[in-house]
Amino acid sequence: SGTDMMVLRLGSWAPLGPLLSLLFSTSMAYIATRENCCILDERFGSYCPTTCGIADFFNKYHLTMDNELQEMDRILRQITNSTGTTEHLIQHIQSLYPPEKQPLQNSVADFTQKSRKIIEEIIRYENTILSHESTIQQLTDTHILNSNKIAQLKQKIAQLEARCQEPCRNMVEIDEVTGRDCQDIANKGARKSGLYFIKPQKAKQSFLVYCEIDSYGNGWTVLQRRLDGSEDFKKSWVQYKEGFGHLSPDDTTEFWLGNEKIHLITTQSTLPYTLRIELEDWDGKKG
Repeated sequence: SGTDMMVLRLGSWAPLGPLLSLLFSTSMAYIATRENCCILDERFGSYCPTTCGIADFFNKYHLTMDNELQEMDRILRQITNSTGTTEHLIQHIQSLYPPEKQPLQNSVADFTQKSRKIIEEIIRYENTILSHESTIQQLTDTHILNSNKIAQLKQKIAQLEARCQEPCRNMVEIDEVTGRDCQDIANKGARKSGLYFIKPQKAKQSFLVYCEIDSYGNGWTVLQRRLDGSEDFKKSWVQYKEGFGHLSPDDTTEFWLGNEKIHLITTQSTLPYTLRIELEDWDGKKG
């Protein structure tokens, strides 16, 4: 209702992804597992910043292209067979009218009519041959084009395979201080808002959150960020349970942390938590 940005933050009262077609696009976060990611660093939780899956995609596409090229080869063989049949028909017509002398039948008009029919048959077969030649040329051009594209794809696959041989490297600055929640991290001396790993008491592994630390030393765990509609929030219950979107060091991307993670944070202590909701309209007015 007149707002374009909503942020949820959680804090504590006490100091604590025809012949050739390519696909590409998704709004969901890429969930990495041991099977679909070459390197999976447990510190990243459910996310892994790598392009390992792209090589598998191009390999699958390469199989489809091989099938299409085999179909083209089958069509070329059919055209070759049709051309051979045409040549046999021409030879058959020629055998019906051998060059040796034959007795005149009726009159010159009969020979003229037969000659005309022969010429018409020859023209028809010539047109058929020309049509096949045109089709063969088109298929040849398409084959050359596809061969070039396949070569480019093979080059990209080689580049991706080379990149997958290297360990996954984190290009995002993540602070080394960890804690049970953002207030705990602030209590340990952190004074800069940014990305931190937290591990609530009942959590099996740590996960990444954005901590907003104010000038008073309060640490707020940002549960949701909505800015510009770049992330679709019409998700299923499972997606809301696991979380979706992307975290960023400058807190400029949209996300939902996840019901399960929020539950782990809010149920680890008997001390009460407070929920802070910030709204901002198109004019920058906050409420």
